[in-house]
Amino acid sequence: MRGWKIFFALAALNNLAVGAALLIGAEWFVGAVGVTGAGATYLVGFAGLVIAVFGVGYGLAALDPIANRALIVVGALGKAGAVVLTSWHAMAGHIAASVYLATMTDLVWALIFVVFLERTRTPRTSAPAPATGSG
Repeated sequence: MRGWKIFFALAALNNLAVGAALLIGAEWFVGAVGVTGAGATYLVGFAGLVIAVFGVGYGLAALDPIANRALIVVGALGKAGAVVLTSWHAMAGHIAASVYLATMTDLVWALIFVVFLERTRTPRTSAPAPATGSG
């Protein structure tokens, strides 16, 4: 389990760093990705906040991956969702290839999250048959 704890600690640090970069450098990122409009820095900053909050969740998962397994499920869904959303916008020509490629690291993270979830899955036990009695 030590390896998984290290992995989720790295995922936490990654998300916290990316989130902080987006929050602190929202002006720069807006220009780099070509987002325009009055609320552009807000949207980039908000994305950074959400990414950082996911990082906190991965930090909790690093402390006890089994007890915080539900956070890992949410994280896998979030990362997979980011990949799908980014892929759609890339195919539609809304974002630069560099933004698309940077986000594809989430695909790798999501796949490893799924590996953890599969390896730590507990088998379902079948429910007991209903009692049949006379009466």
